Amino acid sequence: MNTHELIEMLSKEPAKPKLAAPQYYAMRLLLLLLVYAGVTQWVLGLRPDLMVQLRQPLFVMEVLLLAVLTGVSAWSAVLSMYPDRYQKRNGLNLPYFVFVVLVCFMLLQLLVLSAPFSVPSPEEMECALCIASVAMVPAALLFVLLRKGASLHPWRSGSFAVLAAAGIGCFTLRLAEANDAVDHFVIWHYLPTLLFAALGACVGKYFLRW
Repeated sequence: MNTHELIEMLSKEPAKPKLAAPQYYAMRLLLLLLVYAGVTQWVLGLRPDLMVQLRQPLFVMEVLLLAVLTGVSAWSAVLSMYPDRYQKRNGLNLPYFVFVVLVCFMLLQLLVLSAPFSVPSPEEMECALCIASVAMVPAALLFVLLRKGASLHPWRSGSFAVLAAAGIGCFTLRLAEANDAVDHFVIWHYLPTLLFAALGACVGKYFLRW
């Protein structure tokens, strides 16, 4: 195929719809994620001592970090759809920064505050499976949305999508599970979330490429 034939073939292809402003997609996405989180929380229920826990600064800080992680990851995923001035390197690194802060916050409680250590049990794996199950729907939704754009770094977009989705799983499970063992959260909540984000990066590398 010569150059003229290629140009003619490309000229006949339908034009790709122009993307709306990122704020438009972000607002719609965050609204859907809030509704999904509410339904998920209703299904999982709330821990019986939630009101007591909400008076504990460490618990409140962890929950807030999870909410920020979800919101920031969703916003960065939307921005990553645009291969132009929206893809600012510092801004797109924010989800990773928030996740590192969250992990460091939990490790601080383990190492400095001498949080109690529990013996891991096979049943605790259900938490990781629960987070994965909750994350499947929003992750699929985010990947469908990201396909509308043209990310310069599809692996990064994929990791953002899964971080936002897994953040919902961690957030709702934290409000539902009556367990305050910090090592449990590090091993069965946040380590699997990191692995899920790596998986999302691998999927995005192939599914979101141009």
